[in-house]
Amino acid sequence: MNDRNAFPRAPGGRLPDAAYALGGWLAKLGAVLVLIAMVAPILVVFPISLSGTRYMTFPPQSWSWQWYQAYFAVPEWTGATIYSAEIGILSTLLALVLGIPAAMGMTKAGFGGQGIIRALFVAPLVLPLIIIAIAVYFAFAPLGLTGTTTGLVIAHAMLALPFVVVVIMASLAQFDARLEQAAASLGAGRFVTFWTVTLPLIRPGVLSGALLAFLASFNEFIVSLFMVATDRVTLPIQFWKGLRFETNPTIAAVASMLIVLTVACLILAEMIRARAARRFGRARH
Repeated sequence: MNDRNAFPRAPGGRLPDAAYALGGWLAKLGAVLVLIAMVAPILVVFPISLSGTRYMTFPPQSWSWQWYQAYFAVPEWTGATIYSAEIGILSTLLALVLGIPAAMGMTKAGFGGQGIIRALFVAPLVLPLIIIAIAVYFAFAPLGLTGTTTGLVIAHAMLALPFVVVVIMASLAQFDARLEQAAASLGAGRFVTFWTVTLPLIRPGVLSGALLAFLASFNEFIVSLFMVATDRVTLPIQFWKGLRFETNPTIAAVASMLIVLTVACLILAEMIRARAARRFGRARH
C-alpha cells in the first residue's frame, strides 16, 4: 500500500504538510538508527587500540599510544603495509589499463550479448571470494604465478576491475559524444581525441574507480592467502597471523588505521563524484 494513503488527506486530496514533515523525520530517524547499528561495532576498535594494558579489553582500564608506536617499531607490520601498498598500486594501474577500454567498448559499441559481457565483468563482485581464490590458484599454478608478486598483482587486478568498469561506465553515460565528433571533424585521430577530449572529461570517474580499486586490493585477504609467498605477506594476512598468535592491542591499532584509510578514500571518491556531477550539470545548462 502506498504510504501516502496512511495519512488523512486535506481538502482537495492533498496530504497535510504536517504529515509530510512527520514522514520525513521518521525516514531520517530510521536512516540514523540503521547507520548507528552498522558503524557502532566498527568504532569499538578505536578505544581498544588506545588501551594501556597488554590485552584487548573494552572498555579500556587505562589509555596509551604505545600500540600505535609498536606497529611502527615492528618490521613485520610496516613491511606488510608497504607490500600491500605496492600490490595495490600495481593492480590498480593494471585494472585501469584493462578497465578503461573495456568500459568505453561496452558503452560506445553496440553488439549482441553486451549484457552478458557486462555481467561477466562484474561477476567478481558477487561470487564468493573463496571460489575465486581456488579458481585463481589452480589457474595460476601451472603458469608458476602462485607465490609471486606478478601473480598476486594479476589476481588483485581481476578483483579491482569491476569497480573501475562500473564507475567509468557511469561517467561515460554522462559524456557528450558530440565533443569527440567535433574533435574528429577538426582532424584529430582517435588517440589524440581520447587523450585531449575523452580522458579529461571522464577523469573524475577514472580517479574514483582507481581509489575503489586500490581499496579492494589493499583490504583483500582470501585470494591473497592462496597466492602470497611465505616470506612476504600483505597487511591483511599479517593481521590474520597476529590474531592467531597475539592478542595485544597492536591488532586494534592496525584495524583503526585501516578503517581511517578506507573512510578517507571513500570520502575522497565521493567528493570527486559530486564535483563531476556538478560540472556535468552546469555543462548541460
